[in-house]
Amino acid sequence: MAGDGVFTYRDGIAAAQIAAFSLPLLFAFYFRWRRQIGWFCIGVFTLLRIIGAGCKLATINHDTQGLWAAIFVCESLGMILIIFLLLELLERINKIIHLAGKWIFWAPSIITWIDIGISIGGWVSVMHVEHALLPTAWSQASLGLLVVIYVYLVGIFVLFWIHRHECFGEERWALDGVTVCIPLFAIRLTYSLVFVISSNMKFNAIKGNPTAYLIMTMLPEVAIIGMCTYIIAAKISPLQKETHRSPRKTDDEESQEGLTSRS
Repeated sequence: MAGDGVFTYRDGIAAAQIAAFSLPLLFAFYFRWRRQIGWFCIGVFTLLRIIGAGCKLATINHDTQGLWAAIFVCESLGMILIIFLLLELLERINKIIHLAGKWIFWAPSIITWIDIGISIGGWVSVMHVEHALLPTAWSQASLGLLVVIYVYLVGIFVLFWIHRHECFGEERWALDGVTVCIPLFAIRLTYSLVFVISSNMKFNAIKGNPTAYLIMTMLPEVAIIGMCTYIIAAKISPLQKETHRSPRKTDDEESQEGLTSRS
């Protein structure tokens, strides 16, 4: 089916998404090459947003159900990748300053696989309902699990924040990045929660109010991905192997110990 050929406000946001997420996608390949953290989450997330935005622009001249289905899938996925990106930054801190057991980062993975299964079930179900853009029991369950994982992330962050005085250099940059991104993600999560709870189409990511989508979805996502990309690229070096630093010692103290042992 041919589209109306009109370039709308929402199409402008889609074009801006392609421009904003293209550079982080390139950095994701760079991180993969350097064996740095974040490459998978940044790469897949930005790819989803670019594909979704591209499909939205394609509907200008080709208004087909297949394109809208692709937009729905791309918009529905991705938030869990942001949570795991922030968890990666905290885990990077933990590999240097051992503040928690490794198991603390495993629990979200288990919940995520459950969430993926629910998301697939939800995607299949909306293809067979009259109002495919309205929230379903599947989408409500999926978002509920996402909230649980987010609360779990906040709990881990609080643990690291309490010990922030033990973080120096790269670890402090990682912690500060998570500190800024957590409230930004809360805004993004609120946008989806309002829609799923109230069914208010103003907060529908596909055909809702463009300004609400811009302020509560696109801008927070661009800010989070941009900040994490900058921190990983400019402030965090690749870890060749897991090393642990005593949380009681500063960098200067460890350097002094090294000099003493060599003498």
